[in-house]
Amino acid sequence: MAVQRGISTVIFAIIGIIIIVLAVVVILMVVKSAPPVKPLIYKTIELRGAVDPVDKANLISALDDLVAQSKNTDVKDQWDRMMQCLSSTCPDEAFLDMVLVNVAAFEQDIPESALLINVIATSKYWGNADHLLEFSKALSMANEQVQLLDDRKVEKLWQQIVECNNVCPEKNDLYFELIKTIVQ
Repeated sequence: MAVQRGISTVIFAIIGIIIIVLAVVVILMVVKSAPPVKPLIYKTIELRGAVDPVDKANLISALDDLVAQSKNTDVKDQWDRMMQCLSSTCPDEAFLDMVLVNVAAFEQDIPESALLINVIATSKYWGNADHLLEFSKALSMANEQVQLLDDRKVEKLWQQIVECNNVCPEKNDLYFELIKTIVQ
C-alpha cells in the first residue's frame, strides 16, 4: 500500500510538471506572437480607399493600435509621417511607403517580401529618369519573381501593370490590388 501511494505521488508530480511546462509554453507563444504585418498592410490599403468619415476614423484607430502592437520604431515613424496628411488626403506614395516600411521591417514574416519590395520600387521609380537603374533592376526582378510565384491572379495583375506602362489612370489601383493579392 505504501509503494502504491509512492507511485501515485510520483505520477501526480510528473503530471503537474507537464501541466506547468505546457502552461509556460502557451504563455510564451501568446506573448511572442507574430507581428501584425498582414493586418497593417490590409488596413493601410483599406484606408487609402476609405471615403466615409466614420470608416476612415475606424481604420485610423485600428491602424494606430496595430502600429503600437508591432513595437517597431520604423513602422511607428512612418505612421507618424502619414498622420500629418490623413486629416486631408494622403498621396498614394504615402500609402506605398507605409506598406514598404512594414514589409522591410518584417521581411522574415512575409514569404514574398522581396517581390513586394520590387513591386513598390517599380511603382515609385517608373518614369523617373534619376532612378532608371533602380527601376530597371526592380522591374526585372519583380517580373522574374512573379513568374516563379506561379499565381494566376498575381500574374494577371502584374501583366496589367506592365501593359499600363505607368500611364493608365488605374495604375495605382492595380499596384495596391497586386500588393493585397501577394500578401494573402
